[in-house]
Amino acid sequence: MNLSLNPTAEDSVNLVHATHLIRDYAKVSSFLKNSGFEILESIEVSDDSNTHCCQISLNGSYISLQRRDHSDTQEFIGSALTGFGLGTIDIESTQGRLTLHGFHPLSIEERKLLFPVAKKNQREIECKVFKLKKSDVLEGAVEFIDVSTLTKSSAKSIHNNALSHLHAIILCTNKPEETIARYCWLTNRSSPRRIFGSSWQLGLGQQKIIVCSKEDVERIVPNVTVTNLPSILGYALLTESISKTKDCFSYNELLLQPLNQGSFLLKLPDFISGNLIIGTSFAAFPWNGDLN
Repeated sequence: MNLSLNPTAEDSVNLVHATHLIRDYAKVSSFLKNSGFEILESIEVSDDSNTHCCQISLNGSYISLQRRDHSDTQEFIGSALTGFGLGTIDIESTQGRLTLHGFHPLSIEERKLLFPVAKKNQREIECKVFKLKKSDVLEGAVEFIDVSTLTKSSAKSIHNNALSHLHAIILCTNKPEETIARYCWLTNRSSPRRIFGSSWQLGLGQQKIIVCSKEDVERIVPNVTVTNLPSILGYALLTESISKTKDCFSYNELLLQPLNQGSFLLKLPDFISGNLIIGTSFAAFPWNGDLN
């Protein structure tokens, strides 16, 4: 596989979702509602299992918290924050491009989401997805989603906690340069930016993939012990009102830890797991300043 930092042609790839695997669905659902989220509960149907989902819509992206009857991602269950999705407007072309560059995309599948509505009826949404072979992405389970097939809504996602957009996925690895090069090819983006001493950020429009070296963890997610490498360390969300965000999470006795002016760290409880960085603007996140 060619892992230089300069893929060619343009391709519209964006960050679509972050995924948690959970065990206690009722406990997680209650926590999210008490923390000010409006959640959409759904059942994802496949040939061999049903997946119960709490989905948090974030204006074009979402967080998915899933309890599966059985899982094909056993390696990642211990960390709970298990994967993320990248969106494309032409899934067949993206699959072909990745194959030509030495990756191993699996076959394209139809994913069906069934959403409960009144009188025991269900609303069905179908989309096309493919996953990458596990050896291609060691940090977690990565999939590509054809966003052109998703049902689009003009309605704005509104949560009482004022969280509004998915801004970044944060990966941790002991091979940051190799990892950022791989994600350049996966997303068809070039010109990653070095941050801190040995970490990187890759821009997907206003979204980011952050590749953090173990040495720089304390500067991005302080007081966090990293036990598994490589792994997904957390993700970042934008808030429209930090006071509303603080009020909602204080209900669950969770405190936001200040990082720098306008950004905060929230360690999610063990039954969800992961680290959430919340920012009041794009510029407020630690990796968007002058960090070299």
